[in-house]
Amino acid sequence: MSNRYKWLLGSGLLLIMLVISFFAIRNPLLRYVINNRIKLIEQRIGADIAYQTIAFHGLTGVQINRLCVLPSPGDTLLQINKINVAVNALSIPGLKLRVNQVIMDQPHMRLWRRDGKSNYLFLFQSSEDTLKKLDTTARIRDYNELVKSIFGPVFRYIPRRIEIRQAQLNADMDDYSFELVMDDLTMHDGRFSTLLKLMDNGQKKQWKVDGGIDSQGHTMNFKLASNDTLPFEMPYLEYRWDLLLAFDSLQVSLSYSTPSNELSILKGKAMAWQQVIHHPDISPYDVNLSRGFTNFNFRFGQSWAEVDSATSITYNNQRFHLFARYDQLPENRIQLFVNETNMDAQAFFGSLPAGLFTNLAGIKVSGTLDFNLIFDYYPRRPDYLVFHSALESDDFKLLRYGATNFAIINDPFIYTAWEKGVPVRSWMVGPENPDFRPLDQFPAHLKYAIMTSEDGAFYHHRGFIPDAIRESIITNLKQKRFARGGSTISMQLVKNVFLNRNKTITRKLEEMLITWLIEHERLVSKDRMLEVYLNIIETGPGIYGMTEAARYYFNKEVKNLNLAESIFLASIVPRPKAFKYSFTEDGKLKPYLESYYSLVSSKMMSKGWIPPEAFNSLEPEVVLSGPAKYQIAAPLDTIPESGKEKRGFFNFDWLKKH
Repeated sequence: MSNRYKWLLGSGLLLIMLVISFFAIRNPLLRYVINNRIKLIEQRIGADIAYQTIAFHGLTGVQINRLCVLPSPGDTLLQINKINVAVNALSIPGLKLRVNQVIMDQPHMRLWRRDGKSNYLFLFQSSEDTLKKLDTTARIRDYNELVKSIFGPVFRYIPRRIEIRQAQLNADMDDYSFELVMDDLTMHDGRFSTLLKLMDNGQKKQWKVDGGIDSQGHTMNFKLASNDTLPFEMPYLEYRWDLLLAFDSLQVSLSYSTPSNELSILKGKAMAWQQVIHHPDISPYDVNLSRGFTNFNFRFGQSWAEVDSATSITYNNQRFHLFARYDQLPENRIQLFVNETNMDAQAFFGSLPAGLFTNLAGIKVSGTLDFNLIFDYYPRRPDYLVFHSALESDDFKLLRYGATNFAIINDPFIYTAWEKGVPVRSWMVGPENPDFRPLDQFPAHLKYAIMTSEDGAFYHHRGFIPDAIRESIITNLKQKRFARGGSTISMQLVKNVFLNRNKTITRKLEEMLITWLIEHERLVSKDRMLEVYLNIIETGPGIYGMTEAARYYFNKEVKNLNLAESIFLASIVPRPKAFKYSFTEDGKLKPYLESYYSLVSSKMMSKGWIPPEAFNSLEPEVVLSGPAKYQIAAPLDTIPESGKEKRGFFNFDWLKKH
C-alpha cells in the first residue's frame, strides 16, 4: 500500500472519528448553549424558564419539549408543547446559534390578575438596567433601552420561516375575561397571514391578519380587519377605560433604527377606515371618521420621548402637524405644539367628525385658516403653564349654516333649560314673554356687576379671554376633573342656547368653534348677546333670568335692584342653587362676602361704571324679601365639598386678576 493511500485512509478515519465525536457531544453542547441563554433571559425578565427535554433533531434541527415560563411567584404564564428549530450549522461551533426556521406546536399563554396580584405585570416593570439612579430620590425610565429591548430582538432573531399551530391566549383579569385562538400561521420569507377568533367577555369576534417582517431592513407591516359584518373592536379598552375603539380595517407599517446608543427611532404610517370612537369624556355620541391617517416619527432617549414635528395626523380631509415631548429631567415636563397655516376652511369644517360637532354638520364656508397651539406644562409646577391657542382667518366667509342657524337668537326664539340631560322648562325669549326685558330695562349697575364677575372685557374681546382659559386648564389639571371652564359670556351663551350640558372635551371644542363663528362673523351683536344672557341665565332653583331672580330674592322689579342686590346676584351666577349658603341662619350675608363686594365694586369704580360715592357708601348687605328667604336654613359646614370654592361659590382668585 502506497503512502498516499495510507494518508487518505488515515484522513478518512480521522474525519469519521471527528463526526462521531461531534454527534456524541452535540447534545451536551447544545444544552450548555441554551442553558446559558436561558439564564440571561431569566435575569432580564425576572421569571423562571423550564423545559422537559432538548436535543438535536436531524442534522441541524433542535427540538424542545414542554417549554414553560414560570413567574415567581405566580401561575404559569406561557407553555409550549413542542418547538422545532432549524439552526444554521455554521453558528454552532461559535456557540452563537442562528435560527432559520421555527415550528411551534400548541403555544398557550395565560394572563391572570386578581386582587392586585398577577402573573404578567412583571413584564412591564423596569429592570435595573433600564432604571437609572440619578440621586437619592429620583429614578427614571430609560425609554431608549425600553424600545431597544422590544424591537431589537424582534428584528435580530426573527427566522425566515415560522409555523405556529393551534395558538391560544386566555386572560382572566378581575371580572374581565377573553379567549383568543389563532388558526395555523405560516410565515415564509417574512410574509404571514392568519385568522384570529376571540371570545371577548362572551362576545364572539373574528379578525383577519396579514403582514410581513423584514429583519434585514428593520421594517414590519400588518393589516388587521374584521372577518364579520360587524366592525373590528379593540378588546379590553372598553372594560378598562370605558373606551370603544372600532374600525373596518387598520393598516400599520413601521421601521426601527438606532442612529446611536443613546437614541432609538420608530417611523411609520398607520391608517384606519370607518372608525368609531366612544368615551363619555369625549362625547355622549359615537364619533365617526371615514378615514384616519398618520405619518409618525417617534424618538426615544434615556430620559425623554418625543413625537417629532414631521409627524402628521389626518382625519377625513384635514391634516395637522404635531410636535410633542415628555421629559423626565431635570423635572417632568410635557410640551405640545401645533402650527398649521393656510388650511382650506371648508376642508377644516367639512372634516369635523360626525357625532362630535352636530351643530356644525353640513356648514359651508370659504377662505383659509391658520391654527396655532402652544402647551408647555410642568406637573410639579402647574401654575407655570404656558398656553396659547388661536384660530385666525383670511378672506373667511360663512356661506351657509349647517344643522343650526346661529343667528336665530337675533329674533324671538324658544329657549329650553336642561337639568342633568333632561329638559325642565321652555319659554319664549322675546317681547311675547311678559318676563322678557330688553337690555335697556336692566339697571346699569346690574349689567356691570355681572360683567365684572363673569367677563369684564365682554365688549372688547372676540369671544375668548386667553388668561381665563389658561387658568381654567391649570385648575382642571390640579383637580384632575372638569372643575372650571374659563368661559366668557359669549361662550356661556353658546353653551346654554346651542349645546348640551355634558362636560366633555368635544362639547368644549364645539362651544369654542361656534363662539368663534358668531364673534368673527358678527352674527349676533354684543348687546343682543348680553340681553339674551340676562334673560335666560340660571339664577336659582328653577329660576331663570334676572327678572325672575329679582322677584325670587327681593320681591321687586328687576329695574329697581340696587347696587348691593346686583352684586349679590352676580355672586351666585356660578352656582345659583347654592345661594342659601351665602347667608347666616338669620338671613344676613356671611362675612366672607365682604371681600367679594369690595373687589367687584372697586373694579366697577375703576372702569367708571359706578361713581366713587356709590363705592364709598356701599355696604355688603341685602334683605331677602321674596320666596328665597324660606330657603336659608343650612349652616356653612353643611356645604358639600364639591360646592366649596375659594371664598364661596365664585372663583375669587380669577376675579382678582381680571
